[in-house]
Order: sequence, then structure tokens, then C-alpha cells
Amino acid sequence: MVPDDELSAGVLCLRSGSEPADWFLDQVHALGAVEWGPEGEPADAEWLAQVREAVAVHAAGGPVHVLASGTAVPRALLLAARAPELVVSILAADPEVDEADPAYWELLREVQTPTLVVVAAPEPDTDTSQAQTVAGGVTNGVMVIVDGTAAPVHRSNPRSFAEWVTAFMSIAEGLSSLVPQAREEAHA
Repeated sequence: MVPDDELSAGVLCLRSGSEPADWFLDQVHALGAVEWGPEGEPADAEWLAQVREAVAVHAAGGPVHVLASGTAVPRALLLAARAPELVVSILAADPEVDEADPAYWELLREVQTPTLVVVAAPEPDTDTSQAQTVAGGVTNGVMVIVDGTAAPVHRSNPRSFAEWVTAFMSIAEGLSSLVPQAREEAHA
């Protein structure tokens, strides 16, 4: 799949500290994405400063579509809540979240950014509840279940994943272009 020439924003793939450097290799090739991971295990404020720098360097200051998988999804949500001007959409693959943490639920309520949650379901009875909390907890969330696919979905079924996220990115950019002023005022 070739990157969609109609997309105006770049794609920044967020790695957690434990993921290998090529964690998003398929998305780098299919979407023209840039992979980024923090230096060390920084606290939220330092992490936000590092990711702002990454967006400035790799995406001409943004805004970008933010792709995250597993344990990196909460940080993608944090970026959308604290720096919404940098994020066109969140593309979350198989999120791993701490549902017992009250701060997680508060963070979800703060996210206004269009969010696509893609979750693998290798078996019909696969637990998708964490993905459902993300998609249902943000204001503009959508969830897609990819049946018969092992987690992580972005690595085990990269073609399907790329098709879903490319379509969603086009929609998010269209929505963003309709109300850019309202979006800026809402987050001021």
C-alpha cells in the first residue's frame, strides 16, 4: 500500500520504552510514518517535552496522526489531551491501559481528538474490554475488531491495519479542516 497522497499530516508512531526500534516497520513503509520513542522512562512532563521536539523535527511542527500500540496508547492519549494542536487523530492498536487508575478515566474525558482503536481478536471470545474503554471513553472514538488476527494487530495483519488507519486519517483530516477555528478555541 502506498501512502495516501491526499493526506496532509504526517504519521508519528510512538514506541514505549520496551518495544524494539522496528516495532512499526510495516507502518513506516506503508504510511510513510516516522517512529519515535522517548529517551529513558521520563515522567509525563518530560515525555511531553520530548514528543513536542520530535513533532517539531520530524513533522515540521505538526499536527500529526499519532499511532501507538499496547502500553504506548495511554501516552498517545496524554499527548492529545495536553497538546491537542499537535494531534489530528489517534490510531490505537491493541491498547493496554490501567482501568483501575482514576487518572486514566479523567484523561479519557479530556481527549477530544478523533480516535480509532483497532483490536485483534484471534478467537471469538477474545477480551476486547480495554479497547472498548478507550473507544467509548473519548469524545470521538471508533473501534474496529479484526477477527482471526493475533495481537499486535499492526504487526500480524499490517495490510488490514493500514487500510483501516488510512481511511480514518482521511476522515479525521476532513473533520479537522471543517472546524479548525472551533478546535483551537475549544482547547485554548
